Amino acid sequence: MLRSKRLIVASHCVINQNAVVKGEARSPGIMKAAVDWTYEQGYGIFQLPCPEFTFLGPERPPMTVEEYDTPEFHAHNRRILQPAVEQLKVYQDHGYTIVGGLGISGSPSCDPGKGVFMRDFLELAAETGVNIDFFWQIPNTADGIFDPDHDNSVFGPVAAGQREPLHKNSAGIKGKQGGNQT
Repeated sequence: MLRSKRLIVASHCVINQNAVVKGEARSPGIMKAAVDWTYEQGYGIFQLPCPEFTFLGPERPPMTVEEYDTPEFHAHNRRILQPAVEQLKVYQDHGYTIVGGLGISGSPSCDPGKGVFMRDFLELAAETGVNIDFFWQIPNTADGIFDPDHDNSVFGPVAAGQREPLHKNSAGIKGKQGGNQT
């Protein structure tokens, strides 16, 4: 079988909810709806490291964006992101397409719009020439169910260093989600 050569860059906890702060997990293990959708699209999943887990450990307290927005945390993020971004660059340089990212709405680290880690990731990716310009997100809703056709699951196009999407209109991004891309 041929490989799709298409990747989605996912926050660590999309595949491993065990890394999430106690009481904040949206699933017992994987985020099944997101993983199933990724499989159906033919995307490979490139899992980012969990910055909060590696910075403060599994028993860390819940913290805010402002509490993570420190020079120490930014330095930590860049240190753990460097190997991941280098690997993404190799994929990209060899004809793979990075179709976008999958973040966690409401996370102080992995929210595609305000997360400290995601901002650092997009900046480092841009510096390295890795193109990631679109994000989906696990919604910050009571059920946390990912549905790529629902506005809660679409963040939209982003530019490095930009905190808000260029637009958040799911009708305008259907082609980006389609499974028939080559």
